[in-house]
Amino acid sequence: MRITIYLMLLFFTLPLISEERKHGGKAIKVMVEAGTKDGKMIFTPNDFTFERGKHYKLIISNPSPSAHYFSVDEFATHIYTRKIEVVGPNGKALAEIYGDVHDVEVFPNSTIEWYFYPMKKGKNLKLYCHKENHEEMGMVGTVNIIGSLPLSK
Repeated sequence: MRITIYLMLLFFTLPLISEERKHGGKAIKVMVEAGTKDGKMIFTPNDFTFERGKHYKLIISNPSPSAHYFSVDEFATHIYTRKIEVVGPNGKALAEIYGDVHDVEVFPNSTIEWYFYPMKKGKNLKLYCHKENHEEMGMVGTVNIIGSLPLSK
């Protein structure tokens, strides 16, 4: 019985492993800027839709003179975070973070890359920056997670 279970697990996970190797672990790139060079308190863009079962690389850059949070309270319960990379000025990863992440703070002229899989549907999840008065000044948006999880490829 155990051998049958192991063989079934291997049979169903092997395509996922070979798919990632075959495509180099490519993820769908989504870019967002937190703030602007001239100090405006906005996310650009500020509305996101992610599809369940797809692999995303959310690139959050901060061109502004202030630090900003990218916060979506329910995000950690709706996605599986594969990792977050802190990226240096030369584009090389300086650090990787694993586990549940509820929000990230991105310092001026910095970038992070958030690799994740949307797992649970969510409608109009609130995106905001919780630095003092940033939300009131316009650093808000929405995140939607749609679709069904694919059971096979």
